[in-house]
Amino acid sequence: MLSNLIVTNQKVVLIIDQLNRDRIALKFIGSQLNEQGEGNDIKTLPIGTQLKHVASFEALLNDCYNNANNQQSNPTEPIPTKTGYNIILPTLADLLCYQTPAYIFDFLNKLRRCEHVRRVFLWASPKHLQHPDAEYILAGCEYLAELVLRLETDSTLSLISRKPGGGVTNKRYRCQVSKTEFQVTPLTEGADATASPATTIQETPDNASDPGRTFKIELDEDEVVARNALTLPYERISEAEEGNIIYTPDANDDFDHEDPDEDLLI
Repeated sequence: MLSNLIVTNQKVVLIIDQLNRDRIALKFIGSQLNEQGEGNDIKTLPIGTQLKHVASFEALLNDCYNNANNQQSNPTEPIPTKTGYNIILPTLADLLCYQTPAYIFDFLNKLRRCEHVRRVFLWASPKHLQHPDAEYILAGCEYLAELVLRLETDSTLSLISRKPGGGVTNKRYRCQVSKTEFQVTPLTEGADATASPATTIQETPDNASDPGRTFKIELDEDEVVARNALTLPYERISEAEEGNIIYTPDANDDFDHEDPDEDLLI
């Protein structure tokens, strides 16, 4: 199910809807949380003109803190099934109608640092972002998000997940919507996107009987002959030749035929 992929330990979840279906945002996210048994831990902001009041945003943060404190002091109060609340924000298009990008980013950071917030969900439809810097604002939201779900078409979606250790995964899925659930299956392009013909190791009959060996290292007779016949570029073949010094005397050469050492009695 899709909820297994987006209701995870990642705190900030951005859903980019390229089909521009903002009207289903709240219902869609709520259904994913319900599938994971977290439907009672949801908090939302008011919609419409109330979003232009900063007090509405501050009230949401205070509500998370106050409820958490009340649950610690009063055990009879209902507590979330897991630590913290799931915050479903209004769509990014609605937020930009009433607040500046700077304030939206600051509020997202506050929610991300709040220990009483388990996850933050933000829905963005690029076509509905009526702002001169919409492209950069959406890129900023992607930077803050730890999980980015992109609804590409009615049948395909992609998921980028950033882990605390720095690892990033980027996968695509085929999706199928039924009356009761949202099924997804991994989408592979070609036989295997991670393997290439040059790096694929095929098992031969020689090593098929030995599961501990994954490739053959022995050479047969033909391979030995081919290896010995191969001349590498840096090799040079030279034939040994007898060295002779040929000297032609010059007319002005002075040769003394007497033995210069005959007085030494050697």
